[in-house]
Amino acid sequence: MDTAAIFTHFDTLNTEENTVLLLSNHLYQTVSKVWSELPGVKLVYEPLSVQNKDFLDLLSTLDITIKCSNQDLLDNLTRKQGVVIGTSNLTTSFIKSAFAKGFNNFLTQQSRDVLKITNVLGNEFSQTQEFSKEETTEDILENVQHSSSQSDRQICVGTLQSLQELRFLKDRIMDLKWKLPSDVRLSVELGQEFFQSTFLIATKIIGKEILDGQTSYTVDMSMFEEFACYLDTENNFSVYSRSDSTSYCSLYGNTGDEEDLILEGEMGEVDTGDWILLGNAGLADCRGLDMILLDKDYRVVRPRSPSQAFSNSLDLEFSLLTVSA
Repeated sequence: MDTAAIFTHFDTLNTEENTVLLLSNHLYQTVSKVWSELPGVKLVYEPLSVQNKDFLDLLSTLDITIKCSNQDLLDNLTRKQGVVIGTSNLTTSFIKSAFAKGFNNFLTQQSRDVLKITNVLGNEFSQTQEFSKEETTEDILENVQHSSSQSDRQICVGTLQSLQELRFLKDRIMDLKWKLPSDVRLSVELGQEFFQSTFLIATKIIGKEILDGQTSYTVDMSMFEEFACYLDTENNFSVYSRSDSTSYCSLYGNTGDEEDLILEGEMGEVDTGDWILLGNAGLADCRGLDMILLDKDYRVVRPRSPSQAFSNSLDLEFSLLTVSA
């Protein structure tokens, strides 16, 4: 990846923050691949970022239905967005709040969820029956055929975690389309890992120490609450710097403690105040951040929202969105 223009942009970036999130156009390319393989199938995604309205608008622009399972996310959604209500944290007040905002399609797995919704809304709702990849086509057909409600005409056939799983779900969907009534609508949920390669984190070096001949760097990752989870699961970051001269070093998050270790290995030599890029950071939460559009050469075009940037058939010329605190 050519990162020179990104670092040049950071030289002139007027921000006092130490961390910036980069959203790559690879998100669009990946979604387009799924659309081409699964035409007519609705895509559903439950975003980690519940407060960044620009990011939520971008998902809608990509024609992704937003799965909402909590009040914080619900409060930031509008009637213009495609929404399905998840049932993992179903309460009477949440059901009423969703219905009051005009969202009455619920993603259900168990009969007790349907009963709970019925007790609150009567018959004033629709449901999308949710199945796992482990359930067979025969299981799905039997479940749908034994459903007594005519509202059960939408089903979610599983969660897609990567493009490598496309073939399996595509075969299942083709089989279901052949055997189900034509009015049954199908959907697929996109897993969090699906977005893994679409983000980078740019962060400043805030500390540098040389101990026993080895350099140790510290970066400020305090704004990402779930970053520690990355370290626990041994996330494989890609690290980029603007220096061609590399050395063996250690890179830590805020505390500098062993459990905050991000990388130990070869990295371009940097100093305090320099920017570095961490790739493969797709699960990072971008709540409350502003977005700036960069063109295919990583130059700022002009500040505008993601929904504007990806209008007109989602122009491939635009390659990165920077997200700055």
